[in-house]
Amino acid sequence: MPMDARDSRICRLIIIVATVALAGWFAAMADFVLVIISIAPGAILFYICKRSVAEIQEDERDARVSEQASKVAVAVFASASALSGLILIALRIEHPEYMYAGFALAFSACALMILYSLLYGYYNRRYGYEPSDEE
Repeated sequence: MPMDARDSRICRLIIIVATVALAGWFAAMADFVLVIISIAPGAILFYICKRSVAEIQEDERDARVSEQASKVAVAVFASASALSGLILIALRIEHPEYMYAGFALAFSACALMILYSLLYGYYNRRYGYEPSDEE
């Protein structure tokens, strides 16, 4: 059954909320297998709901807004996790149990920044930008 963009968005939101609630319930029960099993039907229903949109209107503005939102989200998360990691590492004298969480946050922030740099370089070359040799 074809849907318009608004109905599809509502359908996907309901599927996401239900899937996360069900997976959270199973995680609280400490049943890892049921968490994985609960995600599969949600993904399938999400795909079906997304495919049933009658028309999709995406323009350059939508793509640009998405690019900017992704860029800011990565920057904020990397900064916040690096700062949180450093704070937890600094607290290792009073709370040694936080040290490993601090290292995990700091290293994940570094890994995220490295991944971003690699992907930026790849897409920069892929879409035709070459640094000039005018120096």
